[in-house]
Amino acid sequence: MRQSSVTFKTKGLNFEGVVATPDDADGKTPDGKSPEGKFPGVVICHPHPLFGGNMDNNVVLALAFALVEQGFAVLRFNFRGVGNSEGEHTKGEKEHEEALGALEFMRAWQQVDSNRVGILGYSFGTGVILGSPALQKRPKVFAFVSPSIDRLKSTPLQKDKRPKFIITGNRDKLAGAEGLQAVLDSFVQPPEFHVIDGADHFWMGKESQVVGPVSQFFLKNLK
Repeated sequence: MRQSSVTFKTKGLNFEGVVATPDDADGKTPDGKSPEGKFPGVVICHPHPLFGGNMDNNVVLALAFALVEQGFAVLRFNFRGVGNSEGEHTKGEKEHEEALGALEFMRAWQQVDSNRVGILGYSFGTGVILGSPALQKRPKVFAFVSPSIDRLKSTPLQKDKRPKFIITGNRDKLAGAEGLQAVLDSFVQPPEFHVIDGADHFWMGKESQVVGPVSQFFLKNLK
């Protein structure tokens, strides 16, 4: 795996991130592509900044490394006000701007197939994705780790037919939320839904159990 620290600009602010690509990326052909062609890409949106969430979160890292092992290029980045990313936290009001910037940056990455880029959110990151119609226009597929039922109830993605995936733990609030099945059924194309036994919202010690189903979803629908 190769990792590259990157910076991208959105709305006049600079954001830091890390692009990770499979080892195959080391062997380039003269046209700049890897021998097998360009990689599908995934952008990961991290959990809540005010509770320690960042691009080096345990779940974010586990997902990023697992996806790279499966042949994906992955961009994880820090939302505004986190690490070396500029700006201040806006409680999700403007964070979709940098997520959209991250998507555009990933689509323009030399080794990425711009027509095969998906997005993955964890906790706060899922809310950013689910609440922004502008952000939802670009990705080919969507994956959500530990989203809230309130965000799922109100998302414009309910009317979208692109592949969607949700995974949560049976000790997370979502798993026992009243009316959850009705919310899932309200989607034109209901998301794939997985519940992991023994996992709570933070997935401590359960990281290996979340990465398998997520990776399989992206393999099936994006690679």
